[in-house]
Parts: sequence; structure tokens; C-alpha cells
Amino acid sequence: MVDITIRKRYRNNGVVYEYRFEIASVDGKRQWKSKSGFKTATEARRAGKAALQIYENAGVVAEKDEISVSDYMDNWIVNDCMVDLMPNTVFGYKKIVDNYIKPRLGSYRLKSLNRDILQAFITDMFDLGYSYNMLVSIKCILTKSMNYAEDHHYIQYSPAVRLKIPRNRRPKIPTRSSPHYFIPKETIMKIFEKFPEGSSFYIPLRLGYECGLRLGEVYGLCWEDIDLKNKVIYINRQIQWLKDNNRDNMDKTSNNGTSKCGDGYWYFCPPKYKSYRVIEISNSLAELLSREKIRQERAKEYYNALYIRYDVEQMLKFDGKEHSDTLNINRISSEGYGFPIHPLCVRENGTLISPRTTQHFSKIIRRDITPEFDFHSLRKTHASMLAEKGVDQKYIQTRLGHANIDITINVYESVTGLMRERGRDALNKLYQ
Repeated sequence: MVDITIRKRYRNNGVVYEYRFEIASVDGKRQWKSKSGFKTATEARRAGKAALQIYENAGVVAEKDEISVSDYMDNWIVNDCMVDLMPNTVFGYKKIVDNYIKPRLGSYRLKSLNRDILQAFITDMFDLGYSYNMLVSIKCILTKSMNYAEDHHYIQYSPAVRLKIPRNRRPKIPTRSSPHYFIPKETIMKIFEKFPEGSSFYIPLRLGYECGLRLGEVYGLCWEDIDLKNKVIYINRQIQWLKDNNRDNMDKTSNNGTSKCGDGYWYFCPPKYKSYRVIEISNSLAELLSREKIRQERAKEYYNALYIRYDVEQMLKFDGKEHSDTLNINRISSEGYGFPIHPLCVRENGTLISPRTTQHFSKIIRRDITPEFDFHSLRKTHASMLAEKGVDQKYIQTRLGHANIDITINVYESVTGLMRERGRDALNKLYQ
């Protein structure tokens, strides 16, 4: 099998990446196909895979009449998903394809699939207790991949039409889902006592509790997103980790501070569902962030040139207008080129605090305070507290960035003690 090599190329305006693979020899001499100018190693590898696919098959993926579902799904991921989807989305798709779709459907010829086979697959997954969200993801992948197959003449028509997720019956095995944990106020106070102001975890915990932000949104916040005068936060991005097995130790160290950080890097991308939004913050949270900003400015003066600074090649900035759908990955770097950023969650010397630290403090909270805790519980608790105070559901949906209001209503509105008390009072008044 031909190997694709990724190399760094240095130009006057910074570093770019090149893919390279060996092609047929000419006059006994080895020949290579290459292309340079890519912003990241992952982008170069993705383009290299596509180029290699075209080269090896002279532009033809396979005999379309005979291709298996397994081979077709691999080609679909390379030739469609990798073109315009975020790497983490592609990774998620591939994981579902490899773990669930291929074992059940992979040996079929693509042309042999029909709606009954696909519907039976989804129904069986439901009866095995897989969550509604997992079934939605599987249905989405089947629909997209079969539409692509129809558009590119692998099949005459898509069999993934009008597929249904069972709703009005019980699965044979109880659905695999985690409980929606509402954190009582006294428990929250114990958590803040455990991690008080000044610790690396206090501000992320406060943002989760008081703003209902997702984990990636919390750690993706920069000072450019925070308007302390008007007491609002602009949700412009989230931070995610991208695995990249081609990075050398020098590259890892220059971007992540240590070569032991893992084969990958942190990058900015649009928030989930592209839910760009503006959210109000409380007076006390605004005061906390003001104190943190002063602390960081003093640290910059103290450390001077030793203070860690970060940049990205392109900054995603929200100005209240609709964003373009064409957004590149914004790799975070400390190499000193690109657009400077000023992350909110940093240590004393400016080092970025990553979402991975959540594993550490969550483990401590579950051990010492409440075993049900996870970071997402803060988001659920925030939504439930707003609902408890009678806040309009549409406002909650917008504030939390839900794709639709059903998520707000069905998932995050935990029944709190105060809600139960109000319900009991209403019953007593109705039937006294």
C-alpha cells in the first residue's frame, strides 16, 4: 500500500504542509506526486488521500455495480465527508460506520440495499437499547451516504427514504442513557468551596453554572468575546482536540508546551450547531471576570517575555451578523505567527488550560461531594433554574444554543424541588 508522507515547508509568511506519495516509475526512476501550501498537516493528509484515490483508480472509485457497502462507506467518507466537514465530525462519522454500520450492513452489495433492510437495522438498534441521539446519528449517516450514492450514480435511487426511529413503544432492552442530574444549590456551594476563586477550575465551573455553556465553549472563550461594560459574553467558537499522528516532537512542543501532550493539537471551530449567540451575565460574574483580567495583566508584566502567548491563523469574531458556512479550522499555536488571541482560561504564566483538566476536578467532585457530577450537569442545572423562575422557553433555548426547542423542553428542564412545590400548591387550589 502506498504511504502518504506529510512534510513541513517553510515560507516567508510562515509554515505550510505538503503531501507526497510515490507513483509509477518512469525510465526506471522513482517518481513522486506532491502538493504544498496546506495550512495544517491534517488538511494536507486529507487532500493527499483524495489525490491517491484518484491516481490509483484513474478517477474511478470501483465497479459501482459490485462495490460493497463497506468499501462504499470508506470512499464516501474520503470523497464527501472530508471535503467540507470538521475533522471531529468526520472522526465521529467514521466511528459509527466502523462500529455499527459495517458489522451489520458492510457485506451487502450497495445496489442490494433497500429501505426494509435499513429500517430493520434502525429498529434493531432501538431494541438493543441504543440512545435516541445515537439512532439520529445513524439515520443521518445513512441518509447522507445514500443520497451521495444516488447523486454519483452508484445506485438509481436512495433506499434511505422515510426511515423512522421508533418512538411509541418500549425497547426490548432499556435505553442506554445517563440521568439528567440537577445539582442543588448547597452542593454547588460545596463545589465552589473545594475550588475557590484563584484555582484553575473556579471560572470554568462558574461559567458552566451561571451561563450554561458547553465545555468546549467555556475553554474557547477569549477576552475579545467578553464585554464587561455591557455585561455580555459573545459565544463565537469552541475549542476541540484534533489527533494528528504525523507531528514530530518539535512541533508538539512548540504548540502544546511539551512533546508528551499527545499526537494532536487544540483548535478553534464554530460552536455546536453554529449556535453563535450573545448571553447576559450577572453582576457578580462580571466582577469576577474583571478581577481575573486584572490578575492576568499583572502576570503579563511580571513574566514579561516568558509569558506564554497564543495565536491562530484566522479569528472567528461575532458581530451580530450571520456567519459564513465556510469556516476553516483555526489551529492554536504559540509559534508567534497568525492572529493573536487572549484566552480567558490560562494559568499564571499564560499557559492555556485545556478542557482535559475537567477530568481531574470532576473526579475529585465525584469522590468528595457528589458521585453524580459531570460538567454537563452544570448546563442542565442552569436551564432548570431558569425554567424554575418562569423564564420563557425560547429565551432558554437561545441562551443555551439548542438546535430546537424540543431539546430545551424534553431534556434540560429537570423537575426541581421548587417546581414540585408549586405544582402541589396548584393542585391543592384546584381541588380544595
